[in-house]
Amino acid sequence: MSYADFRLETVAETIPNPFRRVVRFVFEWIPIAIVAGLWELASGTIVSSEILPPPSAVFAVSWELLVSGRLLPHLQVSLYRIGVGLGLSIVVGVALGVGMARVKPIENFFEVFLALIYPVPKAALVPLAILWLGVGTETAILIVFLACLLPIVLNSYNAARNVDRNLIWSARMMGMPAWKLPIKVVVPATIPSILTGIRQAIPIAFIALVSAELIASNRGVGFEILRHGQIGNYTSMFAVLVVISGTAFVAVRGYEWLERRVVTWT
Repeated sequence: MSYADFRLETVAETIPNPFRRVVRFVFEWIPIAIVAGLWELASGTIVSSEILPPPSAVFAVSWELLVSGRLLPHLQVSLYRIGVGLGLSIVVGVALGVGMARVKPIENFFEVFLALIYPVPKAALVPLAILWLGVGTETAILIVFLACLLPIVLNSYNAARNVDRNLIWSARMMGMPAWKLPIKVVVPATIPSILTGIRQAIPIAFIALVSAELIASNRGVGFEILRHGQIGNYTSMFAVLVVISGTAFVAVRGYEWLERRVVTWT
């Protein structure tokens, strides 16, 4: 728990229970309200409103884009790419992380490769992905997959390395074959850390997707951001940014809500 969360919990404990949700909501959204207010004041005074449109206009256009349905096809394409790329990274990342932790040859084979690819900005791989897969969905999925893979692998690896040895010894003494240990013992014990890795990967997926679509796509929210920016329609450009930011926020909060209720033991 961060210091800010600790302070918020301390304040909440002094308030009657029915009002705690309201207080938490206010504390969480005060910074956004302050930034929006300063943005509104700066637009048209310090900075030209043509370059920095006010948030009131941006939010109005965001709502219009969603209600009219003009942005929805692009949003659906982007969410599909995120879903496939993130899903593949979860399957491969968990298997690779647990395998590296439990089988030394696998760790030796992939350790250097992961160490080399980790610091490389995934957007820098877009031109190579275009060369391999062309402009479109496959390239975006590949970039999302690579960007999300590392946090899931690292969380799975660290958790699998630290599994209580007593659990493994107990399973072996009860006659469980060695090949079943990763599936029956190690993976269930590492689920909390795996879920944390997935939670970290969700916002990374959105970042990687927009980066890929800005360069290598003719559909999607990244393409729409670039298109509006190129024709000088900055209000719509900011509006698409607001929509994708809100979508990412809902995705993270929705995942956290689902995690708390489905996996009750974490």
